[in-house]
Amino acid sequence: MRLLTQGDDYGFTRAVTDGIVDSIDFGVLRNTGLFANMPSAEYAATFMKDRENVCFGIDFNIVAGQPVCDPKEVPHLVDENGWFIKSGAALRNPLFATEEGRRALYPYEEVYKELRAQYDRFVALTGKKPGYLHAHSLEHEHYTEAIRQIAKEEDLPYSMSFLDSLGFKTIFPVSTASNTKQFHAEAQLNKDSVAYVLEHLEEMKEEENVLLICHPGYIDADLLGMTSLSLERCRDAQMYMSEEIKKWIEDHDVEVITYYDLYK
Repeated sequence: MRLLTQGDDYGFTRAVTDGIVDSIDFGVLRNTGLFANMPSAEYAATFMKDRENVCFGIDFNIVAGQPVCDPKEVPHLVDENGWFIKSGAALRNPLFATEEGRRALYPYEEVYKELRAQYDRFVALTGKKPGYLHAHSLEHEHYTEAIRQIAKEEDLPYSMSFLDSLGFKTIFPVSTASNTKQFHAEAQLNKDSVAYVLEHLEEMKEEENVLLICHPGYIDADLLGMTSLSLERCRDAQMYMSEEIKKWIEDHDVEVITYYDLYK
């Protein structure tokens, strides 16, 4: 089995960044995407140059924090204070229920402009192109179209589409709460990522290609103020650093890989 381990939201906050770095240094995480629009992105970039065994991609983000662009350039994407409209608020908007309404809420020109600005900031911070492109949270036609356009322009893989084309099976330890975006603290703290992943690795051990993707990180006040997906991140970090997970990988001769191993 080839196992691609991915942890999203690198640079979301300093605590999330620290949890992801530990998941790399003391665990089996080998792919992570930078939130280039966040204030902690510069802090996160300082850890990237000394970890050549990791593929650092970019997690495009239009639902958390502030845009890289001037908010006046992307007025449909932000609220009255210049912060991105959160995904929960977007999903509750009646316009989001129709294709015409969704496209009006997120005009392609604004989405592309912001994603391009995030890409350019990644390059400015790191001095190189990201290893892959990934979408954070929101599923939207214009969002997908803009990422595909940048993938074409930069000759880079668009994560899930690229892995699907190679026949990867996905293990995604979703929140123990429902998929309604109402994440409850107790459910998140009770999440057992280690048991979940071990169970699904056993189920997939005859597969050739497997993707394990989740949200490792530690928790700080900044994170609690920006997302409801918060407390369970420490469980995902625990999973990536788990001795049980590492032993399972060793015992089954699993090759832990990066996106670079697939296209370079």
